[in-house]
Amino acid sequence: MRTLTTVRRLHSSRPALLVLLLCAALYACAAGDVVAQEHGSSSDDHGADSGSVEESHAAPADAHATPADHGQATESHGEDAHGAPADAHAAEGEHGEGDAHGDGHGGAMPHLPNALTFIKQWTPDSVDAKLDKFLDPIFSLTMALLLALVFVLLSRKLDPRKPGRLQMAVEMLLGGLYSLFETIIGPSARRYTPYLGSLFIFILFNNLFGIVPLGHAATSSFANTTFALGGLTFLYVQFIALKENGIGGWLFHLAGSPRSGVEWGLVVLFFPLHVIGELIKPLSLSLRLFGNIFGEDTLVATMVLLGAGISYSLSGGISHIPGLPLQFPFYFLGLLSCTIQALVFTLLSTVYIALWLPHEHHDEAHAH
Repeated sequence: MRTLTTVRRLHSSRPALLVLLLCAALYACAAGDVVAQEHGSSSDDHGADSGSVEESHAAPADAHATPADHGQATESHGEDAHGAPADAHAAEGEHGEGDAHGDGHGGAMPHLPNALTFIKQWTPDSVDAKLDKFLDPIFSLTMALLLALVFVLLSRKLDPRKPGRLQMAVEMLLGGLYSLFETIIGPSARRYTPYLGSLFIFILFNNLFGIVPLGHAATSSFANTTFALGGLTFLYVQFIALKENGIGGWLFHLAGSPRSGVEWGLVVLFFPLHVIGELIKPLSLSLRLFGNIFGEDTLVATMVLLGAGISYSLSGGISHIPGLPLQFPFYFLGLLSCTIQALVFTLLSTVYIALWLPHEHHDEAHAH
């Protein structure tokens, strides 16, 4: 009976799987066109530079016609040796600056088009620059507003007698998170669940938004998103440390909680090490989240571009043909990676809070 039930479920989900594959193929085609257009200009510029180099190498053949011309050519060559490279270096500097400030996500790294990519086609150049600059804050704010709207609408439809599917899913998520926080912190975890739970949900859905077509994972940016999340967690943890221990207890903890004379003698060594460790924690949180999500987005974008290129080659150069959905298997890996990274960031933040709580909190947690 279980085997028949499983077969029926797979058979009923086959149309949905086919539709998902078709959508992935069409998105691969559209994304491949956009990425090809973005990288096509650089290829054209490279071809133009190669042509100019060939012309410059062809010129010396005529320069050796007569001795007089050879002398003039030598003088002109001397001018080019000291003049032209300066212009070339200036052009390289301008090109490097454009890559560094163009999208803020790695310059030459392929990236999928998002909703703003298509919106910029109908906006002036001045607006395009601002949209590129505020890409991550725009998507972060959009996700925050969507999550707030969902929870506000859900709070108006709460029914303890007949809960809906969405209410049951949210209750399961929040209940599981609270149980996890309580295991680490203890009964006082209820105070910190609002921040830690919000942190997990915000990071998770921002990570997943990069997989959605026309979406963008704001957590793939270190300077605009993940560093801010790490810094906010650092300030929150230090606020709890000062509130629970006071200034004296906070400094005593940074000194290594010395008890004996030898430990007090090592305070000079332990205090700066603990301070450096506290400052490194938010940086490690930020870099870990940024590196994983940025690598995941780059991998998916590379597979999209590769699938579109293979489809374009097999079709004999026919444009706008659906690309091969090579990125489809990596969506499942992305779902797992997005969830794990959000969970790791939240769990480490929970552990950092637990380390600053007085010892009675830890005793209650172990007894519980």
